[in-house]
Amino acid sequence: MMLSLFNPEEALPPKPSDNLRTYLDHAATSWPKPPGVLESLVEFQLNSGASAGRSASTSSIGASAIVRSTRQAIAKLLHAKSDSEIALLSNGTQALNAALLGLLRRGDHVVTTAAEHNSLLRPLAMLARRIGIEWTVVGVDSHGVAKTDSIRDAIRPTTSLIAMTHASNVTGSLQPIDSVASLAKEHGIRFLLDAAQTAGYLPIDVQSQGIDILATPGHKGLCGMLGTGLLYLSESLHEKFESPWIGGTGSDSDRIEGPYHWATALESGNLNVPAIASLGAGLSWLDKQEPRELMQRGRTLRSRLIDMLDRPEFQLIGPRQTEERVSVVSVVGQSMGPQEWSALLDSTFSIETRAGLHCAGMIHPYLGTLQGGGTLRLSLGHTSHESDLDRLEQALNEILGKR
Repeated sequence: MMLSLFNPEEALPPKPSDNLRTYLDHAATSWPKPPGVLESLVEFQLNSGASAGRSASTSSIGASAIVRSTRQAIAKLLHAKSDSEIALLSNGTQALNAALLGLLRRGDHVVTTAAEHNSLLRPLAMLARRIGIEWTVVGVDSHGVAKTDSIRDAIRPTTSLIAMTHASNVTGSLQPIDSVASLAKEHGIRFLLDAAQTAGYLPIDVQSQGIDILATPGHKGLCGMLGTGLLYLSESLHEKFESPWIGGTGSDSDRIEGPYHWATALESGNLNVPAIASLGAGLSWLDKQEPRELMQRGRTLRSRLIDMLDRPEFQLIGPRQTEERVSVVSVVGQSMGPQEWSALLDSTFSIETRAGLHCAGMIHPYLGTLQGGGTLRLSLGHTSHESDLDRLEQALNEILGKR
């Protein structure tokens, strides 16, 4: 059963005209969504609304088909061996928690970095307290980048996992994931990638890049609605994985003890099929785009944003070169704190940004931004327009007295 109320070949949605609202917070969630994403959610609710895998009715079978096709689209995007390596979850935080709780055991040692989001750091702290894992946080440079040699130096005989982000959600800096994945393979260590800021924006090949585990939300670069996330788990780890939860799976209801397929266990309970339908539509839209054109458009907008912020009134946090980062740009203002800047842009110009530590508190001492309350973050996405940057430039010139 395929949804029909969208045209994934349409390049971009029309610019919303709601009082010239300018959305520059795609690192939190993407908006507006590409054509068909919202429509697919609404169509499912209007015409089906059934649970997936809970009945032999036509509607339930159709809901299961939506889940299956979305899982297959994710596997294709990530170059996974099979869609059996994909579990559909509610967000990136749940996916990271599932991976860590399902794979780590007492006495395991984990290497991670100071660039990580609290979605990774807090579960590690919790597991250290609850079951006695050990973990080492490797420092980063002034751009928020961890060095492969530093990660190598942190490895112990008990190290079972190296976990790191693909790109910082504060500085936008890309991490050396290919060399770190090679290092992990060299030592027989699993490699976990948090792709929250890169999935859908940069090509990812879990097989050729040596990624054993990947977690990401589905509502950012993958263009789905809020309430979507996924976990990729290499087939080689399926037998080692112990799901942190279990419940109704819609099958084998007479069995209580299991065993259960790892993804079946994680997807216990009723799946959020309307949101999964939206994720499927987002992935369909992505699949219809020319990747090089999409990436070039992103680089062009990112370069203009960096040029616009490269003025004496701001300190750019992170690399200047567009090839070393994604479209997440942080600055520190000289005349106002990040919260003041964000509030002024929103209240006076309807420009939405984010200020603060961005749920990544460990990185800020390395950036020199902790005492000042973090950074002002501006982030772009697939549906960002030149007009968004026109309005930002006009606002900055007006605030700083340059017309």
